This record gives sequence, C-alpha cells and structure tokens, in this order.
Amino acid sequence: MPVYLSLPVACLPATRVDNVEVAARVRARFAGTAPEWKALERGLRLVFQSCGTNVRHMETAEPKAPALHAARRVAEVLAENQLSAEALDTVIYGSIARTVFEPAMACEVAARVGAFGALAYDIVAACAGPLLAVEAVMGKAAIDPDWKLGAVASASLSEGHLSYDIGSLSALESLAAGLTIGNASTAMLLGREPFVHGGRVLATYSQGAARNYELCSVPTSGPFRSARATLLGLAAMVPDHVRTVTARAGIGVDEVDLYVLHQPSDRVLRGVARALGVPAERVPQLHGLHANTEASAVPLALRTLYDQGRLRPGMKLLLGSAAAGFTLASAVVLWEG
Repeated sequence: MPVYLSLPVACLPATRVDNVEVAARVRARFAGTAPEWKALERGLRLVFQSCGTNVRHMETAEPKAPALHAARRVAEVLAENQLSAEALDTVIYGSIARTVFEPAMACEVAARVGAFGALAYDIVAACAGPLLAVEAVMGKAAIDPDWKLGAVASASLSEGHLSYDIGSLSALESLAAGLTIGNASTAMLLGREPFVHGGRVLATYSQGAARNYELCSVPTSGPFRSARATLLGLAAMVPDHVRTVTARAGIGVDEVDLYVLHQPSDRVLRGVARALGVPAERVPQLHGLHANTEASAVPLALRTLYDQGRLRPGMKLLLGSAAAGFTLASAVVLWEG
C-alpha cells in the first residue's frame, strides 16, 4: 500500500536577527585590538556572503520548551488536514533540542496533542532527523497492516549553543557556522490515505559516513562547532546518493523537478546543482530567507516553496538532508497538489 506525505506546517519565531546584530554581539565580546577586529569583521562578512545569510529567526519569548513548539505544529497540521489526534498511530520527534534525556520528547508531544495511544519516540540525527523519521514510518507501514497515520515534528531551538565569543580568525573557522543558524518548528503527516495537500512517497534512502563524526558537534554543555571547510568536501557524496534514491523511485536525476534540500548555505546548494548537472533553479536556495534551521530546514523549505506557488501537481520532488555524524537521508515524493 502507498504511503502519503502531507504538506508540512512551519513556524518561525517573531524575533529577527540580522547580520549587523550578530556582528554587534561578537564585537561586544571581542577583547582584541582595532586592527584585529577589522580582520575578524571582514571574516564575518565573508562567511555571511558565502552562505547567503541575511537574517535568522530566534526564539526569545516563552514558551521555549521544544515539546510545546512541536506539539503546536502537530495540532496545526492535524487541523489543516481535518484529522484528530486520536487517529495518530505514531509520533516522532526529529530534533536534537530537548529539556530532558528521557522520556523521549515525542512522548510529551503526543500527550500535549491528545495522541495518548500513539507510539512515540525520538530520532536524534542532527539535521537529518525528520527525513530519517519518514524512512522509519515507511518501514512501520510496510510491516504493520494496522498502521494508518503518523506525525513527524521538529523544534529547532539553539539558545545556549551558539557562541558570539569569537576572539580570532581561527576561532571564527570553527564557530562561524553557528552564526548562520536560526530557529523554526515544523510538523508533517504520513498516512495510508492522501492528504488535503501533499504527495506520495516513492522511495527513501539513508546512509552514513561515521569516520567524519568529529567534524560537527554540539556538546551537552558548550557551543556548536563545525569544521566548515572539511564538511563542504563531503558534498561529493551527494551525487551518488541522489542517483541511488532516484533509481529506487524509478526515475532519473534529470527527472526531478525540484530538489528540496537542507539549507546550510546557498554556495553549497549551487555546488550540488553543478555536481548533479541540473539547472540551478531546480535546487531552490532559501537560506537567505531564514538561515540554516537545522532539522526543520527541509520541512520548512517544502512549506516555503508551496507558499511561493512553486509546487504543482505531478512534480517529482527530492527531499534531502545532510547531517553531522555524517548522515545523508532523502525521500522522493510525487506531489499531488
């Protein structure tokens, strides 16, 4: 039986932080000389220019608990599809932000929306969580004939893990990626029946490269760090990954109408388009609208493209994310409107 994916709902916090404000936060903590600051400021501008970063939405007001944000999005996507929480068989939380290590954040999300009988669990895989959740639901649907409906939620909240204490160009190299991160929360549904707006999942694929696990990390207590230059090189894995998942879906790379990808930077996505040999317009670059929203990036991108009127019935979409670990996850979806 086919499995369908709904149009995600997404929410961006009201507080907008632009590049000028980020630079001001770094300057306020900088203890070096004026010439040293000029060099660091120039480095900041180059990072933002390379990524295409303009503004991030940051959660600064209550409630800040990730489960509250995720539950609100699940309630909204259920209402958008005229479904009740009692119908949910599965609830998966696909972000790293959390207030407790146990139980799973998904348990609180399920309880808050009233899905008391749903199997609830987390998939903690950095930015790839929601797409790995899609793959997990596909497996559940394949082996459980009684399964009918699942929800996948994210709450990308980074407060406390972004450092503006950057005292040198070498520190900027490891901390710069954190300055391009913004917050968002999303939710989408998967089910046996088509949704009001959505599509049919044709194939999924995931793979790992654990030897690169140290390149990007968020300590339990400490700032987000990333070896940006080395991570960019891992984009070389993308073409073979895409060829595998499109082959599973029975289509060619050039038959994908839109590549709805994680949004770490516009530069990365332009490189992906070149590597795949597809027109740049098929790989939408949305980083400039709301920066890198981590696990929420792909659902948010899909919702943004819908709101922009860029999705049409019959389109073949490839949803894809790369994540710290190193993990790649993707799904091919036939959009039905």
